[in-house]
Amino acid sequence: MVRQKVVIKNKSGLHLRPATIFSKIAAGCASDIKLIKGDKTVNPKSILFLMSAGVKCGDEIELVCSGETAHDDMQTLIDAINSGLGEDDE
Repeated sequence: MVRQKVVIKNKSGLHLRPATIFSKIAAGCASDIKLIKGDKTVNPKSILFLMSAGVKCGDEIELVCSGETAHDDMQTLIDAINSGLGEDDE
């Protein structure tokens, strides 16, 4: 199991478009994944659960991956978040 905290930099947070991209990336990972924001823990492979977390710009989230591909999947998720999930940071 691996854990890592990351700050969301998208100006509008994880609204529908970036949340959809993130959810699709998470769904493609073999690991069991949890996204923790405050006292809420969700499965980011589900767009509905991910949206229910209400992740906004500047929020710190923690990702937890477990399974044989946990390290690779964690890097994939972190890279996706750091890339802006398809949005420009203007």
